Amino acid sequence: MHEDRFGNLWFGTYGGGVSRYDGKTFANFTTENGLANDIIYGITEDNAGYLWFSTYGGGVSRYDGKAFVNFTTNQGLAKNNIRCIYEDRSGVLWFGTEGGGLSRYNGESFTSYALEQGLASTNVWSITEDNNGNLWIGTDQGGVSCLSRNTSSWEQGNFTNYMTLQGLASDVILCSKKDRSGNIWFGTEQDGASLFDGKSFTNYTEEQGISSNSVWSICEDKKGNIWFGTDGGGASCFNGKTFTNYGVKEGLGSSSVWSVAEDSAGAIWFGTEGGGVSR
Repeated sequence: MHEDRFGNLWFGTYGGGVSRYDGKTFANFTTENGLANDIIYGITEDNAGYLWFSTYGGGVSRYDGKAFVNFTTNQGLAKNNIRCIYEDRSGVLWFGTEGGGLSRYNGESFTSYALEQGLASTNVWSITEDNNGNLWIGTDQGGVSCLSRNTSSWEQGNFTNYMTLQGLASDVILCSKKDRSGNIWFGTEQDGASLFDGKSFTNYTEEQGISSNSVWSICEDKKGNIWFGTDGGGASCFNGKTFTNYGVKEGLGSSSVWSVAEDSAGAIWFGTEGGGVSR
């Protein structure tokens, strides 16, 4: 789910391609319109205004408002199963793949990072940049890999890995987000959320009030509240002290929330499994 620079909301679906909502009506885009695949895992808008869609099996699609251009292993991607996309402060695009590790695109060519370069796992589910420009890569079974922002690390790969031994709640990371204070939040598959303040991890589970220990998405709103989309527990809002939980009883379309985003008007949107979109 993503709001573009024109205020349109884009929703990626599992099998139905992409839907664009202009505030009144929906327009749908599928492989028939040039999209690489109809299973969409992520949407990112780069600083040039292009929209990028990560697909399962078709690589990535770039949309300029008129047509799609697709990138696959033929162009240098590590794998065609793309779980996430992130644009860093330099305008470089990073792609997390399933089975191929991390791919970097500088606008001309791809460079890939895998176990040989020190990445903890070749299954990359999330990418986030901290205030110093370091990249935090959430993986499946490998915890988090941090790529330091210096020339040698960028080119060759120089990862520092964090797992449960270092205090992370789980080694399976599904999502991540930097908050306004510079902390990095990580959502795990079964063990709640971890907060890294640059020195140590603080973990939040159902015992602390989060609605479910399976955290699929994280969003910070304009007030500084942290929202968590969960599997089976709906959405949780953390104000820094306590959690407030929202489920089907409160009007949410489903108790399984895949994505959470705030639009420019301050409305919170929830992409759900089987229940459409809730606002």
